[in-house]
Amino acid sequence: MRSLAVAGLLIALAVGVGVGQRMPAPLVSYRSGGSPRAPAAFQVAPEPGIGSPLLAAAGLGLLGWGVGALTGGAIQGGSCSFVESCDLGGIFYGGAAGGGLGLAVGAHLGNRRRGSFVLDLLASGAVWGAGYAAFSSFEDKGDYDSAVLTLLVLPPTQLLATVLVERLTGQARARRVQAP
Repeated sequence: MRSLAVAGLLIALAVGVGVGQRMPAPLVSYRSGGSPRAPAAFQVAPEPGIGSPLLAAAGLGLLGWGVGALTGGAIQGGSCSFVESCDLGGIFYGGAAGGGLGLAVGAHLGNRRRGSFVLDLLASGAVWGAGYAAFSSFEDKGDYDSAVLTLLVLPPTQLLATVLVERLTGQARARRVQAP
């Protein structure tokens, strides 16, 4: 039940952010007859280098992973000491959700909000889902070397995919704005 509530909250946040990025309608001037005109050609600021989105995504991804892991552990509610074995599901899934959200936010802010945050979030989640599926299949087959390799390769792959989606959607948006 708790996981359903957390999933619903994450979906609501993603939808709210997507709707919140819509541009408002232009203001109508009654002096000009009440018809809004298309804005004159304006200059678009140069796109930041790849370093800014990468660093912001990595930093906020780590922060999100930590906050998500703590939140997931608190939601799970089990007390766990270092001596006994405990269920780490809440910590794992909370860290994954927080890290994915942090990566998307960091990439979007590091690229000066040029791309689509919703697509960044979807890309981050899709890469994590594919990596988790690969990890699970390797673990079920007993191929622990490949499972560990998947866990090592997954975070940088998720980071790069999220930043590239942000940059590509930002470039596409800039081309649409500059087109006559």
